[in-house]
Amino acid sequence: MRWITLGVSILAFGCTESVESEDVRTSGVYPEIMVTATGNGSSTVSVRLKVGGSSSNTFLDMTGEDQLEATVGTTTRRLDKTSGDAYTASFSEDAEDTEFTIAFMRGDADENAPASTVTMPAPFDLGLDATEYSRADDDVQVAWDPPASGQVSWSIRGDCIKMDSGATPDDGSHTLPSGSIDTFESDMAESCTVDLEVIRARIGTIDPAFTEGGSITARHVRGRAFTANP
Repeated sequence: MRWITLGVSILAFGCTESVESEDVRTSGVYPEIMVTATGNGSSTVSVRLKVGGSSSNTFLDMTGEDQLEATVGTTTRRLDKTSGDAYTASFSEDAEDTEFTIAFMRGDADENAPASTVTMPAPFDLGLDATEYSRADDDVQVAWDPPASGQVSWSIRGDCIKMDSGATPDDGSHTLPSGSIDTFESDMAESCTVDLEVIRARIGTIDPAFTEGGSITARHVRGRAFTANP
C-alpha cells in the first residue's frame, strides 16, 4: 500500500479528481458531512471525503475495507455512492435532537474515525401570506413555526430574478421588502416562479482522527414557490 500525504497545495481548478481511499491516511482526509430533512419524516446523510483541505477538488473513492457508516439509535447503515462524489444513506427519523453518528471505518488499513456526530434542529412549517407578488409594490411576508434561537438562512431564485440569499433571526418571520427582489434589465417586464428556501441548521463535531478538520451539519430545509410579477 502506498500512502499519499497531501496538504493544502491541492486546490480547485475547475475539474474534480479522485483517489482510492486506501492510498490516503485518515489524518489527511477532510470530510464534508450533511444531514438533510425536508419535512417528510426522513433524513438523508450525505458525505464527501476530500484530500487536501476544504478547498480541494480531490475526493476519495471507497476501496478495500474502507467504508462509511451512519448510525441513528440502534440502526447502522452503510453509505453507498450515489452521484458525483457523495456517499449517502437515508433514515426514517427527523425529530429534534435525533443524533447521527458518522463513521469512517478502515479495517486494518489505518486509524478509524468512528465518531463524527450531529443532532437535528427542530423541524418547522413554512408559509407565505400570498402566492403572487409585485416585485415593485409588495412585501413578501415569510413565516415559519415554531420559532427557535439563533438564525435561519434563506435564498430565492427564479428565471427572471437575480438569485439572493441571507440570514435572519430564527424568530418565525422575515420580510422581503418591496423593491428588494432584483431582476435583470432584460427581464424587468417578465413574471416568473420564484423558489424560496429557508434552512434551520445545527453544527456538529468532527471525529478528532480527521486532523485536517472538516464540517458536519444537520439541517431542516423547507421551500415554497410564488409568482413574482413586475
